[in-house]
Amino acid sequence: MRKSVTEKFIGRVKVESNIHKFIKEDLIYQLIDYFKKDYTKMDYPQNINNPLGIVLEFYKSYNKEYYKIILEGINSNRIIINKNETKSLVDTNNRRTFIRLSGNDSDIFILAHEFAHYIDRISNPPIIPDKYSFLCEVFSFYIEKQLELWLNHKEFYELIQARRNNRMYYEEKMLNAIEYELLCEKLYIQNEQINIEDLDAHKIKKLMRYDYDLNIGLVNYLLRYPLANILSDYLLNNNLIKKDADICSTCLNSNLYEVITGCSLNKNKVKHKS
Repeated sequence: MRKSVTEKFIGRVKVESNIHKFIKEDLIYQLIDYFKKDYTKMDYPQNINNPLGIVLEFYKSYNKEYYKIILEGINSNRIIINKNETKSLVDTNNRRTFIRLSGNDSDIFILAHEFAHYIDRISNPPIIPDKYSFLCEVFSFYIEKQLELWLNHKEFYELIQARRNNRMYYEEKMLNAIEYELLCEKLYIQNEQINIEDLDAHKIKKLMRYDYDLNIGLVNYLLRYPLANILSDYLLNNNLIKKDADICSTCLNSNLYEVITGCSLNKNKVKHKS
């Protein structure tokens, strides 16, 4: 007999309640509170005809070695760029990167972000070592924000504002999912069972849409994104990085309580114009 979505969710919660979370619970709830601002998704403009050319120009300006790595990846088909890909991903087994474009100006950030993942994986040693996989999004977010600084001189204000807003929009959704997941895990730990009638079917459907490694757990998987947004902002605003190879160690040595308290991501929230 096929299990219902709710039954599958309960089975997953039983397993994930035993998975160690990579940051303390009170820090998780600080992140949840920080991002709870009711963001509205913004539409991206559609003015750019050659996003790849712009991103390559940025990387050439930022780091010529990165630029060469990207070109070699494209020319050797280790980087596949296609609107028809199901999603963007890096295959760590064969070091190939698949990039799914959206068909609007956000493709500039998609390309810059996924190229950064490719550079990280192709580097020896990697910029973010495997044992610190919870920081795996920090370098790509950091590169995105370096791109923002570079694009400011190119007068892409509307695109930058939409990207900043939409990061927060999706991360708020992720943290809402984390909050409900933690609630259900605590319910199971306290009672050693979860009754279907105690659950919110609508929220469960949202949580079950996330595609992730069950060994990592939903909470750890989703935390990587808001954490990367805050940490990359912290690194840039405080001018802490002299070379990209220091990003991981600098993050590990940072006080997350101070990072979250001092973060300014949501102080200038961009509202959607209807």
